[in-house]
Amino acid sequence: MHLSVLHCIFYIYHTFAFRSDGQLSDSEKNMISNFMYRWVGKDKEKMNLIIQETLSWSKEHIKSINDQISTMLSMVDFLKSQKDFTIDRREYFLMDIRNIARSDGKFIDQQKKWHDMLANTLALDIRVSSASCEDIDVEIKKVEKRKIGFRR
Repeated sequence: MHLSVLHCIFYIYHTFAFRSDGQLSDSEKNMISNFMYRWVGKDKEKMNLIIQETLSWSKEHIKSINDQISTMLSMVDFLKSQKDFTIDRREYFLMDIRNIARSDGKFIDQQKKWHDMLANTLALDIRVSSASCEDIDVEIKKVEKRKIGFRR
């Protein structure tokens, strides 16, 4: 199985929601499901398959918090490199990230910083944290990039 844009999108949504505060609220789960449903063309079966495959892959390959974060940023790099992941889609994706962050009623500093790291990686000039562009660049450089992919 090959890593797809949809697997990456779900992984990033899920990791962003859970890893930023160590909790995955029902409101965050529902928001992620709604967004994934839209990304898969409103095909519930396909959405469930993407989620299950991604969670299985993650359980097998992601061993630490650092793995999660570096994989998330590596996947954002992958998304940006996709010809059909246009600026409109990147902006939509980043708006989804903000909505996921706000869905539990708390848009915490860690989420704001990660949002800005994702925006920077996607070459979008959208900032929500108080960090400077230089601070965000430094944070991104600290993250070790990982090889990503689904292997059997």
